[in-house]
Amino acid sequence: MEWYPTPSYLVKRRVILDYLATCHGRRVLEVGCGCGDLLRVLERKGYTGLGIDISVEALELAQAGFSGSGFQVRCTTPEYVNETFDVVIASEVMEHCPDDMLFLSVLQNRLRSGGHLLMTVPAHMKDWGANDELCGHIKRYERHELRSMLERTGFEDIVICSYGVPVYNIMKPLYDRAVCARSCSGETASEKTVSSAGMIILTKKARLFRFLFNDVTMFPFYCVQKLFYRTDAGKGYFIAARTKEQQ
Repeated sequence: MEWYPTPSYLVKRRVILDYLATCHGRRVLEVGCGCGDLLRVLERKGYTGLGIDISVEALELAQAGFSGSGFQVRCTTPEYVNETFDVVIASEVMEHCPDDMLFLSVLQNRLRSGGHLLMTVPAHMKDWGANDELCGHIKRYERHELRSMLERTGFEDIVICSYGVPVYNIMKPLYDRAVCARSCSGETASEKTVSSAGMIILTKKARLFRFLFNDVTMFPFYCVQKLFYRTDAGKGYFIAARTKEQQ
């Protein structure tokens, strides 16, 4: 398995980190942590907690990258996690779930009273493409749909941002075209989900991608995407919400 930071991943990571900095608490659960890049960033910032995924291969890469004891990783799904956390992060996960309302309820149960949920999901079914097929996605989401789902699950202080303009908008059709032949494989949706933790094009190019795409080179795009947060122009949505404080 190969992993490297694509431009679309980096603009997504930036919006997550920006909103995480406004959240109270330092104990984090990342659902679908993949190869552990975000966990490594969080560890350096002093966060602790747990990363979970269903890909054993991805978790082996994640574990190898930790410098201390801030995070553990576990091959499981959130309904089998017994602990509660200050923040739950689920980036590009809900679109794989047959029952997304149940998924939100499970995440809510992993949060302490007043805890924060941070998520990203692909936006707009009109943008469905080969990469969605390849990764085992079930759907893409609309802003009004996300807000309704979160409200019905009992979340409050809901923020929904359209992220990634213009980087994700440019990269998505290119990536769809690059993976088109692979999207017709006979794998089940769950098998495709496991495989989606790594990269399948331009393998062995991780060093080059880290040189070309990083927080320094991408900084102008981090600034530009903020101008479009309140629009629906992006190809992805970031969601922040909070559980109700127990009296």
